[in-house]
Amino acid sequence: MTIHHFRVLGTFATLLLTAGCAQLRAANASPAPMEGKLSASLQQAEREVISSRFGVADRVLVDFAEGHPNTPEAVETAYWRALFMLDPANQTASRRDAVAMLDSYLNAPIAVMHRGSATTLRRIAAALDRPAPVAAVNPPSAAPAPRAEPKPDTKADDKSHDEEVQRLKEELAKANAELERIKKRVAQPNP
Repeated sequence: MTIHHFRVLGTFATLLLTAGCAQLRAANASPAPMEGKLSASLQQAEREVISSRFGVADRVLVDFAEGHPNTPEAVETAYWRALFMLDPANQTASRRDAVAMLDSYLNAPIAVMHRGSATTLRRIAAALDRPAPVAAVNPPSAAPAPRAEPKPDTKADDKSHDEEVQRLKEELAKANAELERIKKRVAQPNP
């Protein structure tokens, strides 16, 4: 994994973390008592993450989900657990753990609130698992090596890589816009 991968993942995770806890229902819906409980658990988990106590943060969310089984709020904890698992500073979980958690979240039998950002996070985690391209090193020789023409599939690979990078940038921009919208909505006082 390259520094660039860590920076992309770190930047995206930081953006999501700074967005704060989004409300689980539409702004015009009346708040359910469960939302306050989830919000309190998420706030506690975020405090633990900020203090680099990822295992404690995960346990807070697991306890909430186990205490409120078969609720939409319990399903939402999977999204947040996966997000915290993707933090490069998290030594208690792997990207594979996060991908499995995101798959569980995305395959939930109910509508999930963070489908777009969860899908993007899953793609980013999968992209980070791909091996980085290795530069070929030619051993020194007495005569210069003949210049090899690039293979046609190399150009296609470069193009598909560039397209994937561009697509991920666009998804990140969309996710950032959504986070800004959520920040604004969360910052507005409820009537």
